[in-house]
Amino acid sequence: MIKNIPDIVLAREANWMYEKGRGFEPIKGDMTRWRGLVPGRGEFKNRFFTVELEMLGGFPATPPLVKMISEVEHPRVGKGKIIDLWIIKRWNPEYHLFQIANSIKGLFAREPLRPARHLLEKGVKPKTKPENAIAIYNRQKEQLEAVLNQKIDEIARIKGALAGRSKIDRGSEREKYTERHKLELEEEIFDIEERFHWADMSSIDFAKDYLRVRTQLQLIALVD
Repeated sequence: MIKNIPDIVLAREANWMYEKGRGFEPIKGDMTRWRGLVPGRGEFKNRFFTVELEMLGGFPATPPLVKMISEVEHPRVGKGKIIDLWIIKRWNPEYHLFQIANSIKGLFAREPLRPARHLLEKGVKPKTKPENAIAIYNRQKEQLEAVLNQKIDEIARIKGALAGRSKIDRGSEREKYTERHKLELEEEIFDIEERFHWADMSSIDFAKDYLRVRTQLQLIALVD
């Protein structure tokens, strides 16, 4: 199925998933579909549950599809194994895939997963063994290291330019800084909304912090 998601959007989301969405990786190189493992807790701490994120046509205007692949019992996993996430219900085109991945981890940390009852009754062992999960995390580590090496090369290039060994496109660097600062502010907005959703902050603190960060974002938009 053709999704018509711009390559620049896919590249951006992939870069941030490698950097901030640890534990997830693209399915067979398809940057529109990401699969990740969520560790169990308590008596199921040695089990790993598989979830999948899929970008649909129109992303980021259209929210992704978020599904549980493993057979589980959980109040927030409904018909069709769709995971009920507040970020999907209140989707904003400024949100990113890695924020969904981290919301899933946060949800299942607060309300732990458990295998489906029929699996427990049969004593079925988990399909994802701990050593396989470690292998996936190791791949994610390698991917993150590759991203970090790119950042190191970029810093070296900038230092070289400042030392007079090459010219630097200051307009381009300014755009990169602005984009990074905008992402940081968007993340802060997301964090404020999530904390308020989980009643970790009062409505007064929410309004104050939300207005502060939203004002900074509007100022960046005016400069652009």
